[in-house]
Amino acid sequence: MVILAGLGFMAVAGTGTLIRWAAAARFTPPLGTLLVNLAGTFALGASAQLDGLGATLVATAGLGALTTFSTVMLELVELWTLDRRRALAYGSLTVAGGLLAAWLGLVVAG
Repeated sequence: MVILAGLGFMAVAGTGTLIRWAAAARFTPPLGTLLVNLAGTFALGASAQLDGLGATLVATAGLGALTTFSTVMLELVELWTLDRRRALAYGSLTVAGGLLAAWLGLVVAG
């Protein structure tokens, strides 16, 4: 059972990573990061009723690999040096959009 759980964890995390990589390749920064983080927070809200192994696989492996806090911070610092208004807009949209997406996920999963 432990081996199967480990393989499942790796498969789900790998899928999240590939989706994030594809978004980064398709969209210019910081749009790709914003999109995967909003999608990830929506999915986390929608999967909040899961427990046990399902919650670990979805929330920790898949959504943990999909979303990225460190990239948001790096992009915010880079934007701050170039255009402070854009950095503030990106940071605000990330936080407010993430809260809204998580709430919508909870509502949809209802």
